[in-house]
Amino acid sequence: MRSTSLSLLIAITSLLTSAAVQAQDSLFYTNGNIVVGQVEEIGVELVRYRTTSAGSAVQIVAEKKDLARIKLQGGQEFVLNKMPVESSTKTAFLSRKNIVGLDILAPALDHVTASYERSMGPRSSLVFKAGYIGLWDTDGQKNGLRDQGFLLKAGTKFLLTKESELELSIRERHPLVGWYLRPDIMFSYRADQRAVYIRDYFWNITEERIDKTFYSSAAVNLVLGGQVLLSDRFSFDIHGGLGYGISWRNGVVTTGGGNAYNSEGYSRSHVFINSTSPLCFSGGMLFGYLF
Repeated sequence: MRSTSLSLLIAITSLLTSAAVQAQDSLFYTNGNIVVGQVEEIGVELVRYRTTSAGSAVQIVAEKKDLARIKLQGGQEFVLNKMPVESSTKTAFLSRKNIVGLDILAPALDHVTASYERSMGPRSSLVFKAGYIGLWDTDGQKNGLRDQGFLLKAGTKFLLTKESELELSIRERHPLVGWYLRPDIMFSYRADQRAVYIRDYFWNITEERIDKTFYSSAAVNLVLGGQVLLSDRFSFDIHGGLGYGISWRNGVVTTGGGNAYNSEGYSRSHVFINSTSPLCFSGGMLFGYLF
């Protein structure tokens, strides 16, 4: 009988203790933080409360100007300050998960390339690039462009570890910003159009034909880069990568130095180190728009 009473007393005590732990006061800071504890005093300028840290009760003194509101365990609520407009602005800013951009180096390298990046979480995003080859490459004759084609790139970007977010500015905390690693798959295809003239003994043109050679190349690169925000809407990204690739000419693997790698070197989407090695590298500088 005594044992039953003792068990009942323990159960009641545990239930009351659990209810007391769950029913606590909530303090909402203007910076978005929420702290659960027990409010002891709401003064003219200060608020004193206790909260638990590492299993020990700690008394905290907060300035009322830093608190948006206090909600007591009984349901009573005190509004101390309106949430600043900046908080809603920050929320809208951090919710922008997409960037479209242009490679500013591409036109000097005979192509124009655009990119699209979509955040998939706080540490990763998907990146797609597409480009047109043959922007400036002409033969100076009526036949027009010599090289025409396209390039494609795709990869998953993984942000490297950041510092404590409390030490970072709002722009640095954005999920698309920071140093990163990105495995890239890339492919390019182009047709080289050239005019061929057949001449007689007196150098007169007796025959004219157009020869086309088709080049394609694929590679896998590990890219290291960094992206920063220049404002709430514009970004800048610089990156470089190293990996392996292979090329084809008219559907046949190109050979250079007796090895089946590449003899053209520059494939627009990436560059081979030399004709006898599968090693290749890539790079770029992107200006982007965040939305």
